[in-house]
Amino acid sequence: NDDFAIARYNANGSLDTSFSGDGKLSTAIGSGIDNGQGVAVQSDGKIVVAGYSYNGSNNDFAVARYNANGSLDTTFSGDGKQATDFSAGYDHGSALAIQADGKIVVAGYAFGTTLFDFALARVNSNGDLDTTFDGDGKLVTDFAGDMDLAAAIALQPNGKIVVVGNATTTSSDFALARYNPDGSLDTMFDGDGLLMTDNAGFPDYAYSIILLPNGEIVIAGYTGNGTDFDFALV
Repeated sequence: NDDFAIARYNANGSLDTSFSGDGKLSTAIGSGIDNGQGVAVQSDGKIVVAGYSYNGSNNDFAVARYNANGSLDTTFSGDGKQATDFSAGYDHGSALAIQADGKIVVAGYAFGTTLFDFALARVNSNGDLDTTFDGDGKLVTDFAGDMDLAAAIALQPNGKIVVVGNATTTSSDFALARYNPDGSLDTMFDGDGLLMTDNAGFPDYAYSIILLPNGEIVIAGYTGNGTDFDFALV
């Protein structure tokens, strides 16, 4: 089965042998397929990886935290590994961000009533779900009743959480959601906290986000042009 995998390199591109002995490591989260999708480094040097793990019947969000030397951090969830189940369906963690207070926000998608929706989970620094976030530490957001897949996340200096991906109506569009620190949608953003951007009816897929110092949000991905696909920025 697939496992989480990390490699750390020196500045010259060689593997850093002070990390797990040879510069690389793999971690089984569960007994099935484990796929790391995003990585961040805490201010204390600890490394956090988020993705998803197969639980025997479907996937859950999964987070692992490592010490700077590559060993699992057992102060996190007892063994360095944590999984979050949203529903009886498949949950897919895609990206993460670390707040200034050490809390970890994971974005991805989870199976909602009929299809996938944006999904977020926030985990305390000890590995427990943060129940101050939407009451139980996790939430799902539907855009237009169809497939919604979150791919990237960024944190604003005021604590608001910005998540980007794609949402489907007649075709896939860039989709952006902004949340308040408590997990509620920020209605100051486009009236309801949700925004979809379409390019002339062609399929659009957003995969990356960056926040500019003036508060503007830049989203990158690709879009159809009727024949093939092109780079796309909003």
